[in-house]
Amino acid sequence: MPLDPGVVDSVVNSNFKILAEQVATNAAAHQNRLNLIAESSIGQIVNRMNALDPAEAVSVGSVIKSDLPKALSELGTAVASIQQLLKGAQTTPPVTS
Repeated sequence: MPLDPGVVDSVVNSNFKILAEQVATNAAAHQNRLNLIAESSIGQIVNRMNALDPAEAVSVGSVIKSDLPKALSELGTAVASIQQLLKGAQTTPPVTS
């Protein structure tokens, strides 16, 4: 006895609906997993940015306590003085009679 075409259509429609809902559910679940991964990654990046390595902290402290700023200032003064001397050496002296 052949199946009633109405029954076949009903089963096909039901199967199609189930498959379509599974695709939508899988897409939503996948998006949720991607959001969780993104949030976790951003959290780790922010933690790394905010964390200060002990060795880095020591080196920053030693630079602050060093005479580096004073040495750079003295070097800048010396360079400016040399530049002024070079400018003076480049000019031609006035002609005197």
